[in-house]
Amino acid sequence: MVASPLKVAVVAAVCVVLVVLSSSPAPVAAQMICSKCDQYCNSSCAGGMGGCSGACTDPASSSCTSCKQAYYYKCMNYCGSYCRSNCVNS
Repeated sequence: MVASPLKVAVVAAVCVVLVVLSSSPAPVAAQMICSKCDQYCNSSCAGGMGGCSGACTDPASSSCTSCKQAYYYKCMNYCGSYCRSNCVNS
């Protein structure tokens, strides 16, 4: 079974968030805070291509914009679900 580019990108984005958070000097800061899930995910998902290279041969085209928007919303959905199921309240 071959992983879709979107799933690979989402997993990579979540990994980046976790690496950045875990490199923090304070142990509490290394945990995902529930109230900041949207902020974490927005940082991870913004600007991603998510398999849009074919649609973005012209970055100004509507198909490129549409593809990147679809990637962003899917990434936010997956990341947000992951964050909310693994976060801590503070």
